[in-house]
Amino acid sequence: MSLLLAITTATLLAAPADAPLASSDAPALPLFALSDPVGTSTVHTVAEPQAPQASRTVRVISQVLVAGAAGTLAGAVGGYLGCIGSLSSESSCSEATVAAGLVTGFGLAVAVMVPLTGSYFDAHGSPWVSWFGEALGAGTALAIGQGSASRLMWFGPPLMLAGAVLGYELSARSPGAASAPPALRSTGVEKVSVIPSFGPDGRAGLVVAGRW
Repeated sequence: MSLLLAITTATLLAAPADAPLASSDAPALPLFALSDPVGTSTVHTVAEPQAPQASRTVRVISQVLVAGAAGTLAGAVGGYLGCIGSLSSESSCSEATVAAGLVTGFGLAVAVMVPLTGSYFDAHGSPWVSWFGEALGAGTALAIGQGSASRLMWFGPPLMLAGAVLGYELSARSPGAASAPPALRSTGVEKVSVIPSFGPDGRAGLVVAGRW
């Protein structure tokens, strides 16, 4: 009994009667907080560079090779079909029909493959300008040929291919001319604060605040 009385007396002396006690009506705000942040860090801005764009020389060579190969194949098929359609009783082909099929097949393949190859390199050229240049090449070949089918077959495909590539490149943007600035990406946090708090119900906790 004397031990219990001593403990009670020590408790009353440690907690005087005028000490404020937390009530259930107290606002749910921290009664104690540290204003000094525990740690800080700096925002780091990282520039993400764009993928390198192919030069105009590489783009032109690719257009000539790809469109030239496709045009040669399509021209051979067109010339063969023209020969079959013009076979005579002597098993001979009409040279004019072969030339017409060859030039037609070559022109269609070039008109498709030049814009496709240019768009693969993100050149953003105009197919209409490319087709106009190809038409100018075909007209020049007809003027040079002057009714000769053999000369049309020799001069037609190179001039049409050159006109298509030249028209597409004239309407395309130069490498890096319209490139957008590199995108900025923010990493890290600006400030982080860890604040201990004590609630009205006697519970303690940590409040983490900051801007990311």
